[in-house]
Amino acid sequence: MKVTLIDFNKNAIEKLIFCKNTRLKMTASNMEEVMGMSAVEKMRTLEYIANTIKSSWEFLDFTFMVEGVSRAFTHQFVRNRQGSYAQQTMRILNVSGFEYITGPGVKTPEQLAAYNGAMQDIQYQYDKLIKLGVPIEDARGILPTNICTNIVVKYNLRTLSDMMASRASSRTQGEFRDVIDAMYEQVMKEMPWLEMFLRNKKTKAANELESIILSDYEGTEKCMPYIKLIDIMRNN
Repeated sequence: MKVTLIDFNKNAIEKLIFCKNTRLKMTASNMEEVMGMSAVEKMRTLEYIANTIKSSWEFLDFTFMVEGVSRAFTHQFVRNRQGSYAQQTMRILNVSGFEYITGPGVKTPEQLAAYNGAMQDIQYQYDKLIKLGVPIEDARGILPTNICTNIVVKYNLRTLSDMMASRASSRTQGEFRDVIDAMYEQVMKEMPWLEMFLRNKKTKAANELESIILSDYEGTEKCMPYIKLIDIMRNN
């Protein structure tokens, strides 16, 4: 799996402050005032914005290339209606010899043999169908959900922040968490000041609390009330 941040707002700090300030001063010249602010003033303003209404966050966009993930993952990924997506096609692209993801639950030699054998059989039958003249769009019907795919995604800062909070749980599918963590790392390389927007103290506290609860009560009914409270804490 590989995640690359391929596009983002180069003047993100100034744009974010400007969009927040327009609730008081609605003129284009306000951008000049923002550009003239000192670094200390800008950071103080960002700390305020990170802890208030998120509407201004929607003006910052981030575009990522996500490579080598399973379609099982992207089926979940694209459910976020606030994102824009462009995914590699299987309808017209011959994916003979496809790569696939093996989940962490497939561990023993017997499990791996059965899993890999099934994938190899699918590859063989897929190639055979195409050789027999079956259109690619119909032959794809037998392809597995764990086939590797690439996808381009664009989120604004508000959506990215909400997703990183909601998918921070240890109960989230591992592949999803890996992608979210990689997206976070890519953003931090370019704009480390965004940590206060993406991994704030509330989210970190919720993660730590969940880890403690699950270590003591996982698999029992006792953990459910705590988990529900942690989810509310994480998403509000």
